[in-house]
Amino acid sequence: MRAVWKWATVVALAAMVFGCGQKTAAPVKTAGDPPSKAGAPVATGKIAWLDSYEKAVALAKEQKRPLMVDVMADWCSICKRMDAEVYTRADVAASAAKFVPVKVDGDKRPELKQKLDVSGYPTLVLLTPDGKEVGRVRGGVPYQLLISALDDAAGKAK
Repeated sequence: MRAVWKWATVVALAAMVFGCGQKTAAPVKTAGDPPSKAGAPVATGKIAWLDSYEKAVALAKEQKRPLMVDVMADWCSICKRMDAEVYTRADVAASAAKFVPVKVDGDKRPELKQKLDVSGYPTLVLLTPDGKEVGRVRGGVPYQLLISALDDAAGKAK
């Protein structure tokens, strides 16, 4: 029994240290960022995530907007950190507004995970309304890099 607990502890520590299958970058704070309280987001925004990939694809085609697919997992600590610290920022939400955003649990939708060629969590796949990939963000990234990737993909999707 002790061997099982030791093994479980090693696996849990490895997941915390190495993330959810992706390399991550620590959040970057720049001189222009206003001070925050104990890691709280400095600005809040709201991304209206859909929970159905199929509905999101239909909406993207109907509205002629690109698709932003966040492939994540319920157990992924980096995914939760992105939700709490990055996706809640007003500047990120403003860049995301150009897209139809959808969250997909890769563990519950393995066929979609395979179709989108996702090998770790989180992975943000940016697609044209007709499904052509125009960008991809792997792992936890600072908000500045995410905004840049979103803006770049939105320009390519036109």
